Amino acid sequence: MVNYKHLHYFWAVAKEGGVARASERLHLTPQTISGQLSLLEDYLGTALFTRVGRNLELTETGRLVLSYADEIFSLGGELENVIHRLPDGRPQLFRVGVVDVLPKSIAHRILKPALHMQEPVRMICREAS
Repeated sequence: MVNYKHLHYFWAVAKEGGVARASERLHLTPQTISGQLSLLEDYLGTALFTRVGRNLELTETGRLVLSYADEIFSLGGELENVIHRLPDGRPQLFRVGVVDVLPKSIAHRILKPALHMQEPVRMICREAS
């Protein structure tokens, strides 16, 4: 299985344009980043970068790996947002108060869209005068 940390270091180097800038961003030494990139390349059995002068350029395989890494880290960000937005993985709580003079059919029509949201919603509706 691909090591998530190695993939993250690769992604940072690709996005930052080099090991030195990625190491600054990640607060790691350039040697650490280079070593982790080598481990990832060894695991995958192919080079992800080629050296052109003092710069690193992605190989064709490197571009493919980067596209997957972009998606993986995007999904990771989504996961964090969902976890922080929905405590304990439970549906979002939606509390509603309805005055007793409002006909139930109207209240239902007003609240119905909340029951068909993409995110799970737990609605608590209370009637009061």
